[in-house]
Amino acid sequence: MAFVSIDPTWEDPSGEFVPFTYAVRKLEASLRSAPDLADVETRIIDLQTADPEAFLEEIRSFRPTLIAASLYLWSIGAFQELARRVRAWDPSVRIVAGGPHARASVFNLPNYRDLRALLDAAVTGEGEEILRDIVRTHLENGWTKLPGLTVPSPLGWRSTGPLERPVLDAYPSPYHIDTAPPRTTGYIETFRGCPIHCSFCQWGEQRADRVHSAEYLAAHLEGLRRAEVPNVFFIDAAFNLSPRAFRALVEAEAQVKFLAQTTIHGHIYPTFLKDEHLELLTSAGKAQVSIGIQSFSPSVLHRLGRPFDLERFERVLAAMRGRIPIDLELMLGLPGDDPRAFHDTFERAVELADTIRVFKTLVLPDALLDRADASLAIDFDPETFLLRSCAGWRAEDIDREFEHVQRVALAHDRVTLGETWVGFGVRRDSPVQAPRREGIETMLERGVPAVPIEVIEQLRRAVAASAEGWRLRTVRHHVTGLEFDLDAPSGRVLLEAFPLRPGAKWFAARDGVAYSYRGEVGPHHFDALQGVVDLVHGQSVSLIAGG
Repeated sequence: MAFVSIDPTWEDPSGEFVPFTYAVRKLEASLRSAPDLADVETRIIDLQTADPEAFLEEIRSFRPTLIAASLYLWSIGAFQELARRVRAWDPSVRIVAGGPHARASVFNLPNYRDLRALLDAAVTGEGEEILRDIVRTHLENGWTKLPGLTVPSPLGWRSTGPLERPVLDAYPSPYHIDTAPPRTTGYIETFRGCPIHCSFCQWGEQRADRVHSAEYLAAHLEGLRRAEVPNVFFIDAAFNLSPRAFRALVEAEAQVKFLAQTTIHGHIYPTFLKDEHLELLTSAGKAQVSIGIQSFSPSVLHRLGRPFDLERFERVLAAMRGRIPIDLELMLGLPGDDPRAFHDTFERAVELADTIRVFKTLVLPDALLDRADASLAIDFDPETFLLRSCAGWRAEDIDREFEHVQRVALAHDRVTLGETWVGFGVRRDSPVQAPRREGIETMLERGVPAVPIEVIEQLRRAVAASAEGWRLRTVRHHVTGLEFDLDAPSGRVLLEAFPLRPGAKWFAARDGVAYSYRGEVGPHHFDALQGVVDLVHGQSVSLIAGG
């Protein structure tokens, strides 16, 4: 059996995340731990590419009789093409899909209707037990009648019936049996589902009534220690949404004392935060937790099914401040929101947060794709699942506000400009440290000018095309010059450009502009760095002169 998945590259300004696709490792562990399936040979093909030919090459070398494809928004298109190639190569290979995009509502979209002829079935719920049953029966071709599947039919897709939800402790994690990749970001799940059913969230309406025991979690923590993970990410809906799961985690950590030695990442739900949660977070080696505010508009959140108590939220922030960095997450383009309300939310977030991330809204299965009211008038891109327009938002509104967020971010620190999201650390000495209604644009005009987005994109493409292993994150004005935030083969590098002046130290000089750098650049990378200087120099001259 081959598990195929695309390992997405996460834009992480800290450089701390070294991810892998945990879900397929968890499913493989469920097979390896079943005594009657000990003779099943498995291979995980988890590549950082969307090229179906790269996956097909791995599949040909392994020659599986069964393929399990993990479908996410970043992989469904590539894996549709992979399934087409597998069918042409060997029609006897059976293909089952799982993951959050393995849903009839996705398969019925025009872009993915070919999957009806390419897939044998899809697992639309939890996969640990049904995957075992599929493997037990697939050689006899009887598994498409098992409950818990969605299977193709002449009239579309039909369900084979409900599947009993598994007992979570019945299936080991890859850290229990030491099959997880060592020295990469680790993962912890303490409970499954979510008690809050926001219509924009892919947790959908899945109940949160099952938790892992303290014994299970203690063994998992021990496995994380053996794997020498540098940091741990909680994949729960939020760190503090299940009191029973939290008590089990506290008991497990008291035994193992692993979290106290590492960095933990995850989410917290602000109005449910208690002192006991802060105690565990502050006892960790380091804690980076995000608060998904999405919007400060009570009417918007109420319409989307998300309860929010602003007064309690402000008390929670007061309790966190100085103990844990305050990282706020917002969604741009929420149905029922509008540009004015988003502006208010964003400005308030800059006032309150240490770091901010703003994400464009996605129309996902089990969320807006399946549960949005028709009155929201949602239009979205079926390839990227990005929302294009909806009630309260025209397409041009979304584009304009996203560019506005980018411009504000460039006046701050640790900026990440992704295609669908923006992140930055709030600089309290920035001209937009406490923006008010008179307008951030006016303040930017009075302060440090932003580098035009089109210039940054042009330089990004040039660096990526000409300097192998180098990547430009962003460009920003700084004092009398510019900063180019770069990823180099050896790590992060900050290249600074400033007018050449007597006595200044510099790495390279061109036409009256000097360049210095901070970061690790090995001797064999100096020529590449000089090449980057040549690439950006023309814009440096014009930006410094104009700034």
